[in-house]
Amino acid sequence: MKGLELIKKTMNMEMVERIPWVPFVGVHAGHLLGISATEYLHSAEKMVTGVNKAIKLYQPDGIPVMFDLQVEAEALGCQLAWAEDNPPAVISHPLAEGVKLSDLKVPAPTDGRIPMALEITRQLRHQHKDLALYGLITGPFTLALHLYGTEIFMQMMVAPDETHQLLRFTTNVANAMASYYINAGADVVAIVDPMTSQIDPL
Repeated sequence: MKGLELIKKTMNMEMVERIPWVPFVGVHAGHLLGISATEYLHSAEKMVTGVNKAIKLYQPDGIPVMFDLQVEAEALGCQLAWAEDNPPAVISHPLAEGVKLSDLKVPAPTDGRIPMALEITRQLRHQHKDLALYGLITGPFTLALHLYGTEIFMQMMVAPDETHQLLRFTTNVANAMASYYINAGADVVAIVDPMTSQIDPL
């Protein structure tokens, strides 16, 4: 059974011959090429090469096309600090620095590094028909934290309506990113929202 078929059957809760193998390879693929995370994340050609090397080495059923939870934030005006061994970190928060939420627009597929992510998806789709491609998008709360900074935790208590407006906006960004990835050929869209671990589920 091919990887894509195996993952589709698994997600449909059908019987499968084995558990699918989906390593969430990110800048590790750059390490496989012997280049820095910064160099890797700025080149569609190098990312395609790195993912292909990971595919050859790990023989997965599915794999992310790119793992960088700062893509949307960068397209929305956040400044990034780049690193040798890790994805970049957000170091500025527009909504805490005078920008109004009404000034922000959902990024287009031509903004920031989004075109690069989509090009990688298209190339990998063409090269690997039977592999499940994962488009990873920044979850709404993590993106809200990027835009507002840690003050969002206080904002949640003192201005819940404004927080809801922000989360509606970041949800719209996530929906747009999902559609971009799907149109480029991704089979699975994974919402990666690690900062939800910092808040109460209620």
